[in-house]
Amino acid sequence: MAVTLVAMTLFDHFEELRNRVFIAVAAWLLASGVMFVFRFAVLEFLQAPLPAGMTLTYFTLLEPFVASMQIASFFGLVLAGPVIVGQVWGFLAPGLYPEERKYAIPFILLTALAFAAGVAFSYYVVLPVTVPVLLSFLGDAAQGMLSIGRYIGNVLLLLAVFGVMFELPVLAFLLARIGIVRHQMLVSTRRYALVILLVLAAAMSPSGDPFNFALVAVPLVILYELSIIVVRFSQRREPRSEREPETTPL
Repeated sequence: MAVTLVAMTLFDHFEELRNRVFIAVAAWLLASGVMFVFRFAVLEFLQAPLPAGMTLTYFTLLEPFVASMQIASFFGLVLAGPVIVGQVWGFLAPGLYPEERKYAIPFILLTALAFAAGVAFSYYVVLPVTVPVLLSFLGDAAQGMLSIGRYIGNVLLLLAVFGVMFELPVLAFLLARIGIVRHQMLVSTRRYALVILLVLAAAMSPSGDPFNFALVAVPLVILYELSIIVVRFSQRREPRSEREPETTPL
């Protein structure tokens, strides 16, 4: 009987997971279809960081289609983000305490806002500096012809990286409320974390110059420090029995 009950419980979990994955994928596909219709407006939006007079071209038969699908898939994922995050939360919520479930709406909204803030920072701060620098290394010695597929792929990758980077404080808030992460742990591992973040910044920096490296490294460090502050003010209080014993003056 116990084995049958466990099997039924696992089957129910897999059934719920399948339904939620289906809803998330359906929302993504629907949003991608909408963004495919507006791909020309989005493409014009993505070309803004390019120097004046430079246009994109394609070199293979499938490249225009691939670039269109990249645009539709990425911005469709952004548009369907709240639905997808809601399905993830709905699957995890039964395992949380009732007081933890009340953070569902703030978590979903903050996740969407944080990702949008990361995309906006990348588009308005990083790309306008990075793209001209990368295209100016040879000066007038060569005339550039950018492949639309590679350009769109690189730009969308940079937008996605910064969008995920800006999720760090939101994730820290959630883990702090659940009780997995504590302020003291982040402070004690700060030195190692900063080294890892700087290595990641060097890997993600589009070019090797210090200015572009700083454009990636500084936000990462600031987001880590912001996460420490978020965790400090949102972490669950330890039970009195787990705190250091209080000493009474003689």
